Amino acid sequence: MALIIKTSFLADASREQVWNLITDIEKSAPCFPGAVLGEKLPDGFYQGGFNVKLGPMTFNFSGKFGFTEQDQANYHAQISASGTDTKGRGGAQGLIKVQLVEMKQQTEVQIVSDVTLSGSVAQYGRGVGMIQAISQQLINEFGKNLSAMILVDNPLSSSIPSTIESSMDQLSYSSSPQRSIKVHELLWQTFLTWVKGLFSTKS
Repeated sequence: MALIIKTSFLADASREQVWNLITDIEKSAPCFPGAVLGEKLPDGFYQGGFNVKLGPMTFNFSGKFGFTEQDQANYHAQISASGTDTKGRGGAQGLIKVQLVEMKQQTEVQIVSDVTLSGSVAQYGRGVGMIQAISQQLINEFGKNLSAMILVDNPLSSSIPSTIESSMDQLSYSSSPQRSIKVHELLWQTFLTWVKGLFSTKS
């Protein structure tokens, strides 16, 4: 099963700040919920793990990932990632393209993922809309954690908003491998959005 997933988030920082952090795998990887960073391999890639819940099944992936392209002049990067479920129920391979777009006082991080799923992972992930919703939720949390880390690391910040402090307090929890995205909550949100759209169309 092959699919293209487009996601994005806004970071309250300059493109240079976002670039420096997002291309530092050892700093940025823990910001991603459910991800665990392993050792660095001789080819420059990293071993890693990731878990996600699809319906009644929780998949724990083990694999490797790393940058295949870093174009700082154009703030464009490309990441290759692959992994298999630890219980042998399938796998996933992806090519992720990242583009940083400068806004007024923010940076938009645009992410396009070309993903191929196999085995039971593909079976439970047939709903493209559901996978898109899961991906966007993961990216939103990643962006929140990343923004929090940027502000904390920025020596020019005289004070940190309470919302950022709260996000940093929860960072270790957000990136915990035991945490999985609850698909039934996303399905309910998707259903409510569909109903609202239905009535607004009729009116």
